[in-house]
Amino acid sequence: MPKLKLTDRFVASVSVEARTDYFDTQLVGLSLRVAPTGTKTWNLIYTRESDNARQRVKLGRYPAVSLEVARKKALKAMSAAADGEDPAQAKRSRRTAATIADLGELYIKIYAKPNKRTWEEDERILKSEVYPSIGRMKGVAVSRRDVLDIIDAKSAAGAKAQARSIHAVLRKFFNWAVDDGYLPTSPIAGVKARSKPTRRERVLSDDEVKLAWGSLASASVSPVTANILRLLFLTGQRSGEVCGMRKSEVDLSRGSWTIPSGRTKNELTHVVPLSSAALAIITDAVNAADDEDDAPLFTRTGEPVESNAIAQAVRLKLQVGKERWTPHDIRRTVATGMANIGIMPHIVEAVLNHISGFKAGVAGIYNRATYDTEKREALDRWGAHLASIIQ
Repeated sequence: MPKLKLTDRFVASVSVEARTDYFDTQLVGLSLRVAPTGTKTWNLIYTRESDNARQRVKLGRYPAVSLEVARKKALKAMSAAADGEDPAQAKRSRRTAATIADLGELYIKIYAKPNKRTWEEDERILKSEVYPSIGRMKGVAVSRRDVLDIIDAKSAAGAKAQARSIHAVLRKFFNWAVDDGYLPTSPIAGVKARSKPTRRERVLSDDEVKLAWGSLASASVSPVTANILRLLFLTGQRSGEVCGMRKSEVDLSRGSWTIPSGRTKNELTHVVPLSSAALAIITDAVNAADDEDDAPLFTRTGEPVESNAIAQAVRLKLQVGKERWTPHDIRRTVATGMANIGIMPHIVEAVLNHISGFKAGVAGIYNRATYDTEKREALDRWGAHLASIIQ
């Protein structure tokens, strides 16, 4: 049990091979428990006044709870213990009394926001699909049947994809609640998804591409939405990546857009060469954006437009042809179109930032080529082909 004056630098950098408690010499009783997995948890060790028994109460996890905040929370708990209270028992009582809505708020704040790029979707599902049914129930009182009723009702209504999404969020939510000690068990443990996802294979025909592109000029969608969708057709990148584009990611002089690793699905930095049509759209967006280097290029509120808003606009206002299409179908359409005009599969994958097929497995380990020149040629060819379709 090492003892030292804990500092921000030490807390941020410490790692261990076996679980270790570091006790703070500045505030006696405060400890940092570090696990080999990298998890760091603040605890307070104190003596309960009623029986002089040593007690441990968890104060939170780092980095959500900083060293400064941990010391403040420890002092508050120590003061309560000195007045005859039992902070550990009080916390256990709060956990027992916590409703699903209470726990959901903590889940979003403590876990989802720091760790999930899709935390807003988790929050939406909890508020719209879960809270109306069990939000006011005590967490410890929720049964497996309560959870399955929510999932099965959605599945029975034909919304199987939504049912799978609800299942995934509830599984993550209850696992977190158990791991952090808010619940003794998860009511969804061992429950499998009610249906398997259906692999979409929708590819827009040339006629549908022309109709979809033409509909973007209508007054039914905003100019921001229209330009995001045009860039999806021109670049083949993911909707969330285009929506989140910032000034700092764009080099107009070189005609390139660099998506940082924190915003890509495979967590690899991805350089997208820009065709003349794509560069024109982005140049206008850069000129219209705020002065800050990191300003979002596509925004209506000061924050980047959400990909969900683009999907909703497509679903409600931009459907063409007999079969429904989504923004992600554009990506599949671009990949198919590139292949049809003779662009090699490994170059198409490089454009899409895919680690599969030619770049998967052993090949992916040894083949680190980024194909910048080939990607630029491919996107220029695709841009010219797209222009021939829409004109």
